[in-house]
Order: sequence, then C-alpha cells, then structure tokens
Amino acid sequence: MQDNTIADRMAPYLQLQIYAKIPVLIQGFPNFPPPQFLRQAIAEEALTESLQYTQTAGHPRLMKAASDFFEKHMGIKVDIAKEIVASSGAQSVLACVFQALLEPNDEVICFDPAFDFYRPLIEFQGAKHVGVPLKPSQLNSKASILNRFENGKIKFSKEDEWHLDYDYIESRLNARTKMIILNSPQNPIGKVFSVEELDRLADILDKHPQVIVCEDAAYHHVVFGGYQPFSYPRCITHPKLKSKTLCVTSAGKMFSATGLRIGFAMGDEKYIRGRKSAQTYLNFCLNPVLQTATAKCLEQTFDGQYFTEIRDLYIEQSTMLLKGLLESRFNLHFWVPQGGYFLVTDISDVDISEKYFKDDQDGHQLTKDFAFAYYIANEVGVVCIPCSPYFENKELGSRFVRWAICMTTETIQDACNRLK
Repeated sequence: MQDNTIADRMAPYLQLQIYAKIPVLIQGFPNFPPPQFLRQAIAEEALTESLQYTQTAGHPRLMKAASDFFEKHMGIKVDIAKEIVASSGAQSVLACVFQALLEPNDEVICFDPAFDFYRPLIEFQGAKHVGVPLKPSQLNSKASILNRFENGKIKFSKEDEWHLDYDYIESRLNARTKMIILNSPQNPIGKVFSVEELDRLADILDKHPQVIVCEDAAYHHVVFGGYQPFSYPRCITHPKLKSKTLCVTSAGKMFSATGLRIGFAMGDEKYIRGRKSAQTYLNFCLNPVLQTATAKCLEQTFDGQYFTEIRDLYIEQSTMLLKGLLESRFNLHFWVPQGGYFLVTDISDVDISEKYFKDDQDGHQLTKDFAFAYYIANEVGVVCIPCSPYFENKELGSRFVRWAICMTTETIQDACNRLK
C-alpha cells in the first residue's frame, strides 16, 4: 500500500484547478452538455419508474437494451441472465470485478501508462500490480507531425505506435498471475491494440490458462482512423481471447454524461456470477430511473448515428489541440492518438524553473511532470495532468503529461492561444 492516502489520489490534480477561469485540460469528462435526449429520458422516467430496489444485475429493460445494442455494434450475443451485469459506473464495475476475482498475493499485469484507478483497487484486494511499460516507437518532433497535416487532419502513422515487449510480458507471467488489464483505446496515450498484438497476446496466454483478461473499453465509441465506433480489434470478440475476457464499458462515457454512473460488464458466466455476488454486498442495485433512462437512450441511438457524430467531434477536437500544441512555445514531442479522450506529450526537452520542483505544502521534491503542470498553470494559465501516477516506475512516467480533448472548441482554442 502506498504511504499516501489513496482517498487523496486526486488532490494534486484538484489543486491545479484553483486557478479560476483558465483552461483546464485534465478531466476525463466533457465540459459540454450531454445530449438533450438523455435529459428528456431522465425527466420522463422520473415521473413513471418505480423508485424501489431493482434486480442486482440490472433493470430488465436496461439489460435487454444493452445486449441488443452491443450485439448490433460489437457483434457479440450475450445471455441477459448470465453474461452481462450493470453497475454504478465503470469504476464500480472494475471494483466488483477485482473483489470477485482476485485473492491476496495474486498478480495483475497493467500495461503502463495505465489508468491510475487500477492499482489502488488491486491493492485493496491484497493483490499485487505488475507494470509492463509500453514503449513509443520514437519521439516525434513538431516538424515530423506537421508534415502529416493534410486537409485539416493529422493522420496516425507507425511513428505514433506504442509497442509491447512480449519477452518482458512472458518474463513477468507466472503461476500467481491472475489477470491482465488491457485498456483500448488506452488512457492516456490513445492506443488501440491491433489484431496482431492481440494474436500475439493470445498465443502467450495459451501457456497461462489461469489468466483472465479484463478489457477496459470505456472509450470504445471514440476510435479514429479506419475504425468505427465500437468496431475495432477487441479481446471480447477475439477468437482465442473472448472466452477468458471480461469486458467493461461505460454508458456515462458513451452519452457524454459521466455523472450518469451506469457501466456494464460482459463475459463468460463464470466471471459474471462472481461479479454479481460482489455487487450484492457493495451497492446492491442501481438507481432505477437512470437505468431505464439509459435503456431508452440505447434504444433511441440503436442506429449508431449519434456515436458517429460524437466520434467525428473528437477527431476535430483532437486535431485542434494537437495543432495548438505543435504551435506552442514549448519543445514537446508528440504522438497522434487512435482514440479516447486524451493525447500525451513528452516534456523531456522543456526547461522548467527549479522552484516548481518543490511542493508548496511540505517541500518534497516533485517529478518533472508535476513540475511542468504547476509551471504552466502558474506561468501560462493552462492545466494539464502529470503522467507519473500512471506508471509503476514513476521515473518513466515523469517525461509525460496528458491533455484532454473532450472539451469545447472555446476551451481548446483558449488553451492553444495561451500556449503560444
């Protein structure tokens, strides 16, 4: 367990937001309103839906709507009674997954940079997290990225890829390894794992049949390039991985309303059964109004057009922010994301005043990513997020900062102007 209180995990980031009325590009939630049809659905359901307990696994209407939607857009058919469960947001889904499936001294492999929520939850179960770092193909300069700017877009290329070290993965797998967490598109780097990467991972896991794959697909509707929303290489649809995969998704992310707190887990009955049991003693059931409202929204967006429009919006916002960072005064290195809410830059070549390397509260030494975040908040008036908390090896992560693209045009343009 880390010495610092896990309950305070957001404190360093929230401190950055004390600078009122400046562009905050850290949150993993949109700063624009959710769709009106969601608000309308909630209002209508609040007048008619029962406010009593619902089934622990989820309201029957929600289970039906979700299974129908995912069958159409992901190509998987789930047994509503056995292979899908809803919970109060994807984070609650993950909490119950770990509670149900992990035992003390089990090991869980995280591909770093990994969402910083995973490690505390793993520790809560007495299990151990094992970081396996992804490595960028190269450090892309401003000039190399600008050369790819065409027709208002910056295309992803092989120079933007982050690679797995399969030999290192094999060296870390052992009899105690219980789970691998695979987040695709990955927070924070926007990586989408390819078919070839999943094939290779499947071959490795053939030697370790006890290992479960937890596929965190919170951003499965936000994929760029040649991919369509929900349709890209996935563990839950992979021929050799699907039987050992538990897939986690978020309706809140899908409908740009992270306060909705509706998430799903899908997978083999043997995993879902344990997850249902854990939920029974955690939050028991969800708000019935939000469940049936979410069901109504899934029914209304069944054709997928809404999600195509949202994906296209994020492509525009990603391009706008990336172009603004390219035109900034800072000597950053870049990678074009393949999806998700974020992009990452390397700050190795940025000079920062020494005063920002010391914490204002207790004077302890800060890593460069935190120093950079405080520096630009104070000197530039823009807030980004440090990436060292996303790594097992904090020194590896201290080179990177994360910028959120899920913001309004006004917010991104304001940030870009300040960064020039």
